[in-house]
Amino acid sequence: MSVTPEELMALADGELPPEEAARVAAAVAADPVLARRLDAERALRSALRGHLEPVAQEPVPDALTDRIARAAAEDITGTGRATPAEVFDLAAARTRREEAEKADRRAAKARRVPLFADRRMAFAMAASLILGLMLGAQFRSEGPIRQTRQGLVASGSLARTLDRQPASTGESGGTRVLASFQRQGGGYCRVFTAVATSGIACREEGTWRLERTIAGDGAQASEYRQAGSAQAELMAAAQDMMRGDALDEAQEHAVIEKDWR
Repeated sequence: MSVTPEELMALADGELPPEEAARVAAAVAADPVLARRLDAERALRSALRGHLEPVAQEPVPDALTDRIARAAAEDITGTGRATPAEVFDLAAARTRREEAEKADRRAAKARRVPLFADRRMAFAMAASLILGLMLGAQFRSEGPIRQTRQGLVASGSLARTLDRQPASTGESGGTRVLASFQRQGGGYCRVFTAVATSGIACREEGTWRLERTIAGDGAQASEYRQAGSAQAELMAAAQDMMRGDALDEAQEHAVIEKDWR
């Protein structure tokens, strides 16, 4: 089953309805790549909470506390009788407030202590760095798989193999194409196996988007594997996705020459 990045983030935040959460959790349990991405999302949130909670627990500034106390004292006299009403100059109060805020900002800048908005930006930058470090080892820019906003896509040697290698030939750099087919709703997909990751990739806007991935077993892709292995699981999933039969050799060569259009 396919899981979007948005669903994965919602699961990490605990915001999915029970049925959706169960579906996504089942997909994560069956897909090591999704499991690593979910772990990264949860680690990111834990790091952010460690930074933000101390800010939320900071005491109320003394200046604001004094203003509230003075306002309360002005409402009621020491004997409990209400003081006479006074005309309140809103424009003057606004000016004083703006001047006080400017003074606070100048003082904060002089001490090189960022305001909360600046801290929030710094935390966002730190979060991006943390996430990049966590995913960098698996999704290097020159590696066979990279993460995009649309999900996982093939790159490097894997993308080149999916572009040009017919399913009838042997493996290429540890990757072997098992079958090519036209999916329901249009477009072409390919089933592949590799040492680290195997899956089903579908052509979308000039890239190969990974619709399904499972971890490799560390063996060479050309080795024989029994029924129920990664190959059998992927071919069964492909059967559910394809329209008609898998492409034969001639059909596959034709769409390769047309760059899968």
